[in-house]
Amino acid sequence: MTKIQTAASSNPSLTVSTEDEKEQWIQILTAASNYHWDISGQFEPEIKTSDRSSDMEKIAKVHRGWARAIQEATQLIKFWEAEKEEEDEIKRVDG
Repeated sequence: MTKIQTAASSNPSLTVSTEDEKEQWIQILTAASNYHWDISGQFEPEIKTSDRSSDMEKIAKVHRGWARAIQEATQLIKFWEAEKEEEDEIKRVDG
C-alpha cells in the first residue's frame, strides 16, 4: 500500500510496500505514457495550420501533455522508497 503524508506532518514520506510494487507502477505508467505519445502522433496532421488550432492538432497536443505528465509521475515514483517492516509489528505465534 502506498503511504503519503502531507507536508503538514512532522515526518513527510512517500513509500511503497515493496520494490516490486514500485517497479510495477513504473511499468504501468511507462506503458500509459507511451500510449499517449503514440496517439498524439496519430492525430498530428500532415498539414499543420499556422497557429496549430485545428481540432486534430489540439487533440495531439492534449495527448502529448498527458504523456509528459505521466512521465513526470514515473520520475517521482522512482524516488519512492520501499517501506521497511518494523520488527515490533510482526509477531510470530508458534504453536
